[in-house]
Amino acid sequence: MATGKLMPVWSPPFGAPPFPMLSAELLLVEFEADRQEIERITPPPLRPAAHNRLSAFIGHCSQLTHSLSYHEVAIVQPVEYEGRSAVTVPYIWTSTDTAMLAGRELYGMPKMMCDDGTIRKSGNELFGSLHRQGTLILELSMVIDRAGEPATLPFGSEFSFVRHLPSPDPDWPDTKQLLWISLQDFQIQSCWQGRGHIQLHHPLSSGLDALRPGAVTGAWYGTFSWLLPWAKILKEWKE
Repeated sequence: MATGKLMPVWSPPFGAPPFPMLSAELLLVEFEADRQEIERITPPPLRPAAHNRLSAFIGHCSQLTHSLSYHEVAIVQPVEYEGRSAVTVPYIWTSTDTAMLAGRELYGMPKMMCDDGTIRKSGNELFGSLHRQGTLILELSMVIDRAGEPATLPFGSEFSFVRHLPSPDPDWPDTKQLLWISLQDFQIQSCWQGRGHIQLHHPLSSGLDALRPGAVTGAWYGTFSWLLPWAKILKEWKE
């Protein structure tokens, strides 16, 4: 009998990796954050980058086989592991249950559900927001004023996550896995830069307010595509 990777394995909700990101339309705003909070949310054995910059993005994405169209919002954090640089994602919300399952169960992303949304445009101005059950959590905006330099983007093809598998038995430890993902065929269809703004509202269960966003250090708008492959497990341990 054929089986899948996600429950129910006898009739999985979608196919196995790789997952082609057909299109990711992203509004990104980079900002200075509280150093102590950055260190607190960095899962060992990953280490935070030496600087204190994080990025928030709002995206309209299409990635098969799990979701042809979905809204996604996340905080992106540069990290290091044994001399290798990547980004991890300490907070992320998505608007479809299939996108949540793919990220959360397979790759260890801390995905939560959010309301559907879009990136609104007027002239050269863009605006996006994160809502959960109607409650406003986060807003991003940007004014485009020049062509973007891809080398300045706050993310690239290397991602790393600490996948946490909780034990249902208090007498047995949890399992953790350090995952490394190298996106394949990463392409930039368009990239623009400008002036950005970030505004936090109700954090709900998240710890977004503890990040204390300060000065905005960059803003980008663009359309991207890539292939999300299987992850590599670099390390597994009990805790």
